[in-house]
Amino acid sequence: MSNKSEVGIRLLTLSDCDYCEWLKSELNGCGLTYENIDAYKFPEFADKIEDKFKTKSYPIVFLDLGVKVITIVSETELETSDKLLTFDTIPDLINIIKRYI
Repeated sequence: MSNKSEVGIRLLTLSDCDYCEWLKSELNGCGLTYENIDAYKFPEFADKIEDKFKTKSYPIVFLDLGVKVITIVSETELETSDKLLTFDTIPDLINIIKRYI
C-alpha cells in the first residue's frame, strides 16, 4: 500500500453540492490533503470528465497512484475496473480512498 504522501487525491466538485462538501469535511477530518477543482469554474473540463466517465453525479474523485489513476464516481454507464470504481455513500467513498493510502 502507498502512504499519504504518495497518493494524490483530486476532487472534481460542485460548490453547491452537499455531498461534495460532506466529502471535503470527511477528508479534512481524516487529515488527508487533496486538490479541489470546482466544476463551475472549469465547465469545459467538467463536461469532458462527465463524457469520458459517463456520469453526471458529483463528487468525482481521482486517486493518482503514480503508476495509474483511479477514478471514483457514484454512477456510470461504464463497467467498473481497477481504474474505475463506484461508491454508494460518502462513508463508502472514504473507505475506498483509505484502501489506497
